[in-house]
Parts: sequence; structure tokens; C-alpha cells
Amino acid sequence: MSDNKEITKKSFFSAGFLIAMSWFATHCGAGFATGNQEVNYFVKYGWVAIFLPIIAMLLLGWAHRNALVIAKDNNAYDYKSYTNALFHPYEKYMGPIVELLFLGFLGTGVCTSIAGAASLLETWGITYYLGLVIVGIVLLLLTAFGSGLVIKALNFKAYFIITALIIVVILGISQGAPNIGHLVSTKANFGPGFGAALWSTIVYAGFQSVTIFAIVSISESIRTTKECNKFFQVGVTVNGIFLLAVVIMLLGYSPEVLKETLPVHYVCTQLGIPWLLILYSLILFIALLGTGVAVVFSAVARFEKLAFWDNSSEIFKDMRIRRGTISFITIAICVLPPILSTRLGNIL
Repeated sequence: MSDNKEITKKSFFSAGFLIAMSWFATHCGAGFATGNQEVNYFVKYGWVAIFLPIIAMLLLGWAHRNALVIAKDNNAYDYKSYTNALFHPYEKYMGPIVELLFLGFLGTGVCTSIAGAASLLETWGITYYLGLVIVGIVLLLLTAFGSGLVIKALNFKAYFIITALIIVVILGISQGAPNIGHLVSTKANFGPGFGAALWSTIVYAGFQSVTIFAIVSISESIRTTKECNKFFQVGVTVNGIFLLAVVIMLLGYSPEVLKETLPVHYVCTQLGIPWLLILYSLILFIALLGTGVAVVFSAVARFEKLAFWDNSSEIFKDMRIRRGTISFITIAICVLPPILSTRLGNIL
């Protein structure tokens, strides 16, 4: 009996499952946690928002699943190798384009995560600059020891956010249920028609597909197409359920919530439960931190295999030192914009 339980446990928490939960953690960044993405891509179109997130996640999940198959078949576990495999035999043309696009994504993604998390720590009584240092150190420690630790960190984020979102969503939907029922029964529309809403759904799936680079970088444990399919099933289910749940909750506070810069925070204030605002702050902080971890490690996976390291000092033969160095340089570069923007603001 115990052997059967152990086999079931190993099967359930397979590579496909763990990477799928890491995808949810990467997808659930600041835009997701604040509710801005849900409002701008779904809720503002009215009652049709109750099914559009599922379409988006099916498209996005299939793209990620196929990316993992390509990575597995070509042993391409960094975005450069993956791009070469994806665009072969035209990789010499597409490779530099994707490289530039990714570096832009890396800079904006990590910079936003670090600055946002530091700003949030500032509201907890920690100075902004100390917050930058704290967040930078945490990102460094979580990305310098390989994909195994990154997966564990992202899965912790996923489980925490799932638990916290369940609480927020249940409370939010229970109070907004009458308005949700009214909007659906009257087929209320806050903006353009269904065509525009469907296009917005496709755009959402398109820009979120950039997370493929982060997921490919931690997917070396996936060895079979069956695991890729497991990833698709779990990933679409988890991402779809929670994206849809937040959308439905925000729909219950529409159209007023459409004008808010922090829609989920607005819902928490409407509920009038003080501890819920604390929980929301933790959700946002961990969401910001997790996205930073995933994106920084994408850079680590890309640059750790460069021949430069083999021809440099003997100390860089140690993969932990090499990864730590890449992570430190990436974080340091991405910390500069928040520091400079703050200093310029003080000068002006």
C-alpha cells in the first residue's frame, strides 16, 4: 500500500506538474495580482469576460506546451538555443531579433519587479534603497543555484498565491454576486463589441507568451511528450481557473472598478476587512518577487554556457560562482534605473 502511495505521489508531482505550477507563478506577476491586466483585457468588455480568459489560456498553454516539446527534442534549455531550434534554418536572421526583444523584456521585467517590490517594502517602513538591496539579495540567492531551486521558489509562490487568491476571490465574489448576475443576465457591454473583445484576448495570449523563455529555461527535467501534455493540462487548468476567478470577481464591482489603478486593492477596500489588505500586500510582493526570479534565471540559463567562462579564471569553473556572477550583473544593471529615477526625481 505504501509503495502504491509513493508511486501515485511521484506521478502527481511529476516534472510536468511542477513546471506547470512554475508557469502559473511566472504568469501571476504584478499586472495579474493588481488586476490591471484582467480589467484592461477582459473586464472592460462586459459580460463576455466570463469565458474569454479560458480562450486565452488555451492558446497560451498550447504555445507553451509546443515550446517544451521543441526544447526537449533539441536539448534547448535556454532562450538562445530554443530560438535557434524554433526558427531553423533561419536562426541567423531571427536569433538577433529575439535576442534584442528578450533583453528588452529582461530589463523592463526585472526592473519593474525590483522597483515595485522595494516600493512595497517602503510602505512597510523599510527605506526604498534598503528595499532595493533586500530584493536584489533575495533574487541573487534564488537564481544562483540552478533551476531546481528556481522551480521550488516558483512553486512556493504558486501555492501561496493560490491559497491567498481563493480567500480574496471567495469574499469578493460573494459580495459582488448580485452585480455579476445582473451584468450577465442583461448582457452588459462596457465598450466595443465582441470582435474587439476577442482580439484583446488574442493580444493577451500573445504578450504573455514571452514567459515561454522563462519556462524553457527551467524545463530540463521534462523528458517526454507525455510530461509536456501533463504541463498543458495542469497549466491551463490552474491559470484558467484563477484568471477567470479574478475576472469574475472584478466584474462584480464594474463599472466602477474600471477607473481604478489597483482594481484588486479596490475590491479589498470595498469589503472592509483590514487583514485582507495585509494579505493583498503579501500577494503583490510575492508576485513581484517571483516574476523577478523567473526572468533573472532566464538570463542565467542563457549566458552560463558561453565559452568566455571556460577561458576565464579557474574560479568560474564552479557553476554556482558562474551563475551567481551572471545573476549579480543582471540584477545590478536592472537596479540602476530605479535608483537613477529616484535621484532625478529628488533633484527635480
